[in-house]
Amino acid sequence: MNQSRQLIHLLVDAGATKSTFVVLGGEVPFRYQCAGINANYTPEADILRILADAVSLFPKEITVSSIDYYGAGCATPQNAFRMEGYLRMYFPTADIHVWSDLMAACHALAGEREAIVCILGTGAASCHYDGQEMVSRAPSLGWLLGDEGSGTHLGKCLLTAYLSETLPHPVRTAFEERYLLNRDLILHKLYQEPQPNLFMSQFAPFLNEYHNEPAIRQLVTTAFETFFTKQKSYYPNCDGLPWHFTGSVAAHFEEMLREAAEKTGCVIGEIAGDPMERLIQSEYEKN
Repeated sequence: MNQSRQLIHLLVDAGATKSTFVVLGGEVPFRYQCAGINANYTPEADILRILADAVSLFPKEITVSSIDYYGAGCATPQNAFRMEGYLRMYFPTADIHVWSDLMAACHALAGEREAIVCILGTGAASCHYDGQEMVSRAPSLGWLLGDEGSGTHLGKCLLTAYLSETLPHPVRTAFEERYLLNRDLILHKLYQEPQPNLFMSQFAPFLNEYHNEPAIRQLVTTAFETFFTKQKSYYPNCDGLPWHFTGSVAAHFEEMLREAAEKTGCVIGEIAGDPMERLIQSEYEKN
């Protein structure tokens, strides 16, 4: 091996909406953000293209010696094994560890402390973390049957209100003008076009902009109350533990999330929109 090449560690945080690649340990810093990867939904060809695009931009003087990949959809052994295989195609000699995206939140926010750790982004997830590993986790039913409180779920609630004609007129008009949508276009995108979950998730910024509108505030808070009520049922012996959150939805709607937590008897711990910065800090502290 060329002695001038730098052995580095690669951190990847791949969510449904975006993926972030960060090189650690070399003299040449590198950070790359691109399309999201969900091992449950993203086609193999798209995963390989995203990985290839990222690798093509890596500094030429580095050699990736180890990888921690935190990915949406990687909670099952089958998906984790499959994702490891994809990574192995580009990094055949690297020491590769594939974790679920929820474990990124555990490592970033809880560290070695027991907690309920959650993601509220495009999707939703939660687990009981004992400071070392996930003791239990709520079943992941995906956007079609679950993901209450997520960006996709909030978008679904907004579209339902729009199509049911229960949105206040000013909000309805602003929505139509912003997205150039009407009833027929919405139904076509939901039932005729691919990945309706990503279509629904795009409306979270609109909800955030109009969060002081009583109808929107009620819509969002109710969605979060549904999240807490459902998730609490999976952790009957965890009363008093803090609930930590990562994800853009948790960060942008923090006030309403805290309101819903109080109504359902949950205690909010830490909230961080993106776990990557804390993961990077943790890696540097280890070294």
